[in-house]
Order: sequence, then C-alpha cells, then structure tokens
Amino acid sequence: MNSKFISMKYILFIVLAFMIVKTNSAQSKTNIVNNNNEFAFNLFGDICKTDSTNVFISPISISSALSMAYDGAKGKTAKEMRKVLRFTKDQDVSHKEITDLLNYYRNVKQGLFTIVNAAVAQEKYHFLETYFALLKDYNAEIKSADFKDAVNREEARKQINKWVMDNTNNKIEELLDQNSLDELTRLVLLNAIHFKADWEHEFPTDKTRQMMFYGTSRQYIAYFMNIREKFNYFENDSLQMVEIPYKDSLASMFIILPSDSTNINDFCQIFNYEEFCLIEKQMKTAKVDLQMPKFKIEAKYKLKENLMSLGMKTAFTNSANFNNMTGRSDLLIDDVIHQSFIEVDEKGTEAAAATAVVVRQKNGEHVVYLNLNRPFVFLIKEHYKGSILFLGKFNNP
Repeated sequence: MNSKFISMKYILFIVLAFMIVKTNSAQSKTNIVNNNNEFAFNLFGDICKTDSTNVFISPISISSALSMAYDGAKGKTAKEMRKVLRFTKDQDVSHKEITDLLNYYRNVKQGLFTIVNAAVAQEKYHFLETYFALLKDYNAEIKSADFKDAVNREEARKQINKWVMDNTNNKIEELLDQNSLDELTRLVLLNAIHFKADWEHEFPTDKTRQMMFYGTSRQYIAYFMNIREKFNYFENDSLQMVEIPYKDSLASMFIILPSDSTNINDFCQIFNYEEFCLIEKQMKTAKVDLQMPKFKIEAKYKLKENLMSLGMKTAFTNSANFNNMTGRSDLLIDDVIHQSFIEVDEKGTEAAAATAVVVRQKNGEHVVYLNLNRPFVFLIKEHYKGSILFLGKFNNP
C-alpha cells in the first residue's frame, strides 16, 4: 500500500473513537476514560456479531446511563455490571471518577459537545434519598411521573422524548416508543449527547463526485469527498488508519480501513481498544489523498441482549439486586435503549445519541429468557386430532 494514498477500491470503513477529545487543558486520559473506551470496543464488537448493517453508537452515553444504574446495584448484580462496564475501582471511586469526568465536560466551554443526564422516577415510590443524592452528582435533572396510569404514562413518555429532542438538537426524536414503558416501570435513567464540529481542513465541495462503494454483498454509487492534506496516518498489511482533525484540534475522527481481504464483521469483533491505542502511538504525519464518502447513519438499539452476552445478566432478571435504589430487592432493568445519529459532509460532522435505562418493578413471576436469534424449526399442529399441518425451518430473516 502507498502511504500517501488511501485506496478506496474496497472501502470498508468504521468510524471508531471519533470523539477522542483533545482539550486545550491537555487533560490526560483518566482511569475511567480507559474503562469506558474498553467497554466501547467490547459492546461495538458484540453488536457487530449479529448486525451486518451500519452500526453507530455513543459509548460514553451508554456508560453514563448504566453508571447511574450501577450506583444503585449491590451484590452479584453490581459485580457483573462492574465487569461489563470495565470499572476497575470500588463502586464509590468509580462513581466519583465518572461524575468528575462528566462535570469536567460540562464546565469546559469549548462548544464541541454537550452531555447531560436525567432521571424520571415513579411518584411516591420508595426510592432512597441517598440514591437520588448520587444521581445529583451527575447533575441529573430528577423528575417524577405516574407510570402506573396509562394516560399519565403516555404523557411521561412524550415528556421524556421531548427532553431527549431538546438535548440532541432534535436529532433523536423518539427514543422511547409506546412499548418501552408499562405499568411496572418505576425509573427511567437518561443520557443525551450532542456533538457538532467543523473539519480543520474542509473538503472542497467542487471535488465531491460520484464513485463506487464496494459493500460486503453489493456495490453502491455514493458521493465521495476528496482532499489532499497532511494527516496523521498508519498502515500495515492488515489495515490503514487516518486521523482527521476537527477545528482547533478539539477532537478527531479516526477511520480504520481493513485490508480488502478482511471481512468487516470479523474485523469489528477482533479489533480492540488496546490495538487501537498501539496503532495511534505509531501514527506519523503523511500527505494523504483521501477519498471519503459523505454519509448519514441513524440507528436504534435495544441493548439488553448485548449486555447479557457480555456478562451483565443478573440485572435483567428477578434475581437483580438494586437495594441501593430503594432499600429492597424489588427492581430490575427492563431494557437499555440507545438511539444515535451522525451526518458527515464536506464541512464537518454532527452527531447525537441518547440512552434510556428503563427500570421496572419485579412482578414476582419467574421469567424464562428465550431469544430466537438463530435458526429454528417451527410447526403448526391442529388440536382436533393432533395432526401437524405445517413444518418448517426459519434460517434467516
């Protein structure tokens, strides 16, 4: 490969770690930042196991929302959440680290991105004041709602979605659909993030032209931006990586292009944060002729299955222990809902995301978890005599 040219013949790029912030205060990466970044790659890889479409998430949004839930967890529930979130310190230390980080971002007036938290709790439910005090450390706006009543629940859902819209520049319009909440919902923990930045070197609009994009299963015609500029760059036999800085060097987008012989989904599962850091250290300035598609991605995920796959299982079951929220073992996490948006053009990037951790009251019933996410056999049998009328196998959607 020529180090002065990014080949786009079989471009299979991933936007990874585009929000690695470099502030003028030169704050070094703290332990919690490394924890969050490790979690980012682990979750991203797990999503890519089953999602062959475009994938885009905000790891810090998910980490922040889950951290608020983790502060209410105890015992095995807390242990599993700590392991999945990659926290390496005691619960109180991790709490201070992540709230300090979020407060740092809130107080740095660089205009690059905003990140905010909120919590909506069932009115007159027995939440501990000590737990609400922990949420206030996140500068979380705490509100109450009546999830038990259908009419009031729908109004609460609309208000939550409005809060998300207001804090994502209207890019995330309906984080919670009508099936997200029910009469057993007791708490919704929320995070929203919005990012907007211009490139340090804008792509000339007169050089944008249509070219072929070679996807995994078919070819597409796409609009490609073009620029020839000095960027930090790395290549080996396995991949190429380029750093595209935003204005004032407050952040960068890193693009990783695997070799054309590499399956992109396989690559996403094996490429980790440690490898990214090693490559980042080896990057050197090079003159790069960069051809990059303009693109826009909107995605929505229910992360329960992914988090369970990574090892956070108990929190979603009747064995969940969120005693630090209420003083009782009466709550579990129903789901973690995440929605994201990104648009990249010649001028720069706008991105937004929101996360909701929906906490519900246990219903006292034993819940069996059945996920039909792999091929299965099905049949239709009549009950007059017991004849099987139809029999089949579902192999792919």
